Amino acid sequence: MIFAANINIMNMETRNYLFPVVFRKIGWSMFVPLALLGAYYLFVDPIEWGGSKVFALWGEEGLGNTSFFTITTNDGWVNELLIIGLTVSLLFIAFSREKDEDECIANIRMRSLVWAIVVNCSLLIVGTMLVYGLPYFNFMCILLFSMLILFIVKYRLAIRKFRRESHDE
Repeated sequence: MIFAANINIMNMETRNYLFPVVFRKIGWSMFVPLALLGAYYLFVDPIEWGGSKVFALWGEEGLGNTSFFTITTNDGWVNELLIIGLTVSLLFIAFSREKDEDECIANIRMRSLVWAIVVNCSLLIVGTMLVYGLPYFNFMCILLFSMLILFIVKYRLAIRKFRRESHDE
């Protein structure tokens, strides 16, 4: 019975949940301006535009008074837009299909993703031991995106190496 289940799993159609190829270009066109604005916002001047009342699943009303399912004041919406925009752009870049997507490229993608997760978790551990105070907040903001950035860099380098080696043969 177990053997039969394994056969069915091996015969299942492999689904590819990657974005179309064109999404990589869309991702890059979003990422560059958002990354520049995000770096400016994080390190130079935290812009506060458009404070308003918003629904919060978990919010803070003053120092230490947290509440759930409440209406709270949001001092600005720039950081939310930056986080959402950077996340979407990096997802588009990282998980867009290659023009010649095959099992070998899928294997390179998987190994690059595992590498990025291990490196990102290592950075989290080292940073937690060595960075404190407000710089730790900035470190964690950067760490939000570092796994996708590490993956993109490792994956693109591995793909370039693979294509160069296969072209030479």
